[in-house]
Amino acid sequence: MLAISVVVPTHGGARRLPETLAALDAAASPPGGAEVVVVDDGSEDPVPPALAEGRAHPVRILRHEPNRGRAFACNRGIEAAAGRVVLVLDDDMSLAPGALAGHAEAHARAGPAAGVIGRIVPSPDHFTGRFGRFLAAEEERRRERMLATADDVPFALCLTGHFSAPRETLLAVGGYDERYDRYGFEDIDLAYRLVRAGVRLRYRDDLVAVHRSEHAASFAVHCQRHREAGRMAVRFAAGRDDPELEAVLRVRSGRPPGRLTAYRAVVAASQWLVRALPAGPLRDGLLALARIKVASWEFLHVPDRLVHAGYHVVRDMHYAAGIADELAGNR
Repeated sequence: MLAISVVVPTHGGARRLPETLAALDAAASPPGGAEVVVVDDGSEDPVPPALAEGRAHPVRILRHEPNRGRAFACNRGIEAAAGRVVLVLDDDMSLAPGALAGHAEAHARAGPAAGVIGRIVPSPDHFTGRFGRFLAAEEERRRERMLATADDVPFALCLTGHFSAPRETLLAVGGYDERYDRYGFEDIDLAYRLVRAGVRLRYRDDLVAVHRSEHAASFAVHCQRHREAGRMAVRFAAGRDDPELEAVLRVRSGRPPGRLTAYRAVVAASQWLVRALPAGPLRDGLLALARIKVASWEFLHVPDRLVHAGYHVVRDMHYAAGIADELAGNR
C-alpha cells in the first residue's frame, strides 16, 4: 500500500492545476511512495489528460458529470485512493517541498488516528489590496488559535483545503456529507463528525501550503460564497441540538458568540434586518447597497480597522440571507 494519496478536487481548475502539480513534483516522496488523484467535478473546461504525464508522483485524473460539489469530488478521490493516508489539497494550493512527506510521517507514528491540519499561507501575489489584507489577517488569526490548541484543535477551525487523515478513518465516518452541494461547511461538518468519533485534530505549523486564490481580490464573490454558506449552515444544523454547534453556525440566534459589544450588537441587528425583509428585490437590494458602500472604502482614507469591520458586517449579512433563503425553501 502506498504511504499517501493526494486528493485534489477541482472545478474549472485547468489553469490552476499546473502550478499545484508542479509544487507536488518538487515535494519529496515519503517512504512507501505517493500518488496524486485529481477529481474533475464536471468542469466545462475539462482537465487535460496531458497534465498527468511526466510527473514525479503518479497522477490519475478522474472525471464525472455533472458538477456535484466539492464534497462529492473529495469522496470520489478518497474512495479511489491507494494510499494509507489521504491528503486533501485544494487546486489552488502550492505544497511546500517537505510537506508531503511530513503529512505521511505524522500518521506513521503509533497511536490513535488523528486528522492533521496543515498551515495555509496566503500568497502575497494574490491577497492584495485592503480586502486581500483582511483575508490574510483572518487566516493569521485562525493560525494563532490553532497554535494555541495545536494538539486538540476545535472542529470549527478545521478547513480541509490542506488536511490529511488515514483513509480508513475518513471512510469510517462516512467521508464528506454530499448534501453540501454549494460553498461552505462540508469540511467543518467532516471535522465535527471526526471529533465525535474520537479522532483528535492536530495542527502542524511546519507543514505549509501557499494559497493562490483567484477570489482573494473580490469582495462580491466572497459575499456570494457566504450567502451559500448560510444555506449550508442550515443543512449542518438540521437534526442536531448542540449548543456548541449553534454557537458556530448561529442559525437560530444570529448573534456572534461572546460578550455583547457594540460591534456584536451591530452584527446582530444587521442580520435581524436581513432575515426580516422578504426574499426578493428588497433583501437583494439592501445587500447590494451594503456591498457597494463597504467596497468603496477601499479607495478612501478610512482606517483599516473600520474597513475590516465593515467587511465582517456585510459578509455576515449575506450569511444571514443564505440562512433565510434555505429556511424558506428559496432556490
